[in-house]
Formats: sequence, structure tokens, C-alpha cells
Amino acid sequence: MDSLKILVTGSSGFIGTHTVRHLTAAGHRVIGYDLIQPEDRFPDGSIYLCGDIRTARLPHEGIDAVVHLAALAGVRPSMDRPFDYLSTNVTGTMRLLDHCRIHGIPRFVFASSSSVYGPDSPTPFAEDGLTDPCSPYALTKLHAEHWCRLYARQHGIQVCALRFFSVWGPGQRPDLALESFQRAIEQDRPVTVLGDGSHRRDLTHVSDVVRAIELAIGFQGGGFETFNVGTGQNHSVMDMVAHAAAKAGKEPTIVHHPAHPADVQQTLADPRKSQNLLGFTSLHPFAGG
Repeated sequence: MDSLKILVTGSSGFIGTHTVRHLTAAGHRVIGYDLIQPEDRFPDGSIYLCGDIRTARLPHEGIDAVVHLAALAGVRPSMDRPFDYLSTNVTGTMRLLDHCRIHGIPRFVFASSSSVYGPDSPTPFAEDGLTDPCSPYALTKLHAEHWCRLYARQHGIQVCALRFFSVWGPGQRPDLALESFQRAIEQDRPVTVLGDGSHRRDLTHVSDVVRAIELAIGFQGGGFETFNVGTGQNHSVMDMVAHAAAKAGKEPTIVHHPAHPADVQQTLADPRKSQNLLGFTSLHPFAGG
């Protein structure tokens, strides 16, 4: 793929930071855009701009593609803040799509989520299967996908919606299970497990996620497509606790609390469409359990 000028929203976040580094290393000119200042210096060849995707001026000159990662994240906190999630995750996405329409930016990669599936979705989750959101966060991601589909159909923007499955790796948010488990064990605090620990997640390493993003930027299929970005394997919460304990070198104290109503019993990607159309295969499976 030729060198492109790429706008990456949410560039200071967990996935965004890795995406900026990966795309810059691949020879692309990256403009990172985020409300939050990056913790580390951006790599040479990329720049950072501070702004709110809902209201601030968005760069457009010479932009070849938008990678839209900016969002309010988390299933559980969305239960208490549905209007905030709607504003950022849907209205923000709509504004970026319209920005692409106005300025003729032809490619748009949207960070969707495996949470658009739900407790009644048959596993493994396939892109053409039942979507069944059970949290405001999940609903905003699916709602934004529909706007992506509409703009692709009406305005000719090529859109790939990537449904990420439980992303993990260096720099992950402290509230995510693997990181929170390891921190608790290292600090000799009890590990809190919601439910009996049998919930299972398809854990996808961030290095695989950024490769999928790069492949989606170069996708030539046209129109709108959804792609699962997962491994096709899943692991239980207790597998994750065991992994964190092994890494910390300590035996954990585990405290069980009631399961959260927005947590589905399991996530599991059907990776075949991503393999066949994007050429994506996970190279870093989770080794725990």
C-alpha cells in the first residue's frame, strides 16, 4: 500500500497509541486527534492535534483515510451514562462521516465492538448473525455502524467496521480484566471476579488489532463491510486470573461478586470473513488457561 495521510481519532488511547506507532512505522503520515494529551511523544512523521470530535475543527487537507477509534468505552459504565455515550459514540461518528462526505475523504475505518452481539447471538459470532446489544455502549456501536452503512451507500465512502473482541496487551486500561487482576495480585489485594468466573472472552492482542486496522485501510472491496477482529478461541475469567497470577508470581485471593447484567456469558469470533476478505489472522493468541 502506498503511503497515505491518515487521521486517527482517539490517538491517545490504548488502541490509538499502538495504531499511531504501527501506521507510522509502516510509512504512513499520521495525524493523531484526541481530547487527551498523549502520554508519550508521538513518533517522528506523525503529529498530534487536540480536539473534541463532536465540536472542534477537524483536519481535512490531503487526508486519505480516517481511522475512528475515539469513543467512550466500557459496557458497565455506559449503564449509568447513556446520554454521554450517545453523544460521543454516535453523534461524534456522524460528524466524522459527514466530514468525509464534505471533503471527499474516501476511506473510513470504524472501531466497532463484539458487544453488538449479545446473549442470544449464536456462537461463534458471525458478521451476518444476530446483533443483540444489551448495554448502551453496545447499542451506540451498532447505531454508529448503521450510520456508516448509510454514508457508504449514499455518498460512496468505503467503510470498514471492525468489531474488536476483548483487546489486551501493553498499555491496556487499568479497568480491563487482565490488567486489573494483575495489579490487584501484585499489590496483595483481593481479585474481584463478577459471577463464578465461567464467563468466556475471545481475547485479541493489540498488535493483531492494529494489523487489522492497516488491512482495513487498504481494503478494496468498496461500500460498507463489517469484520470480526478476534481469534476464534475464548478463555474463561478464571483462566485470566491464572494468567495474571503466573505473571505476578503470586497466589491470588479471589472474591466473587454478583455477575453484571450487561455481561454476556461468552464472546467468540467467527474469523472466516476477516481471513477471506482482509487476509487477517491472529498471530498472538492468549496463552493463559
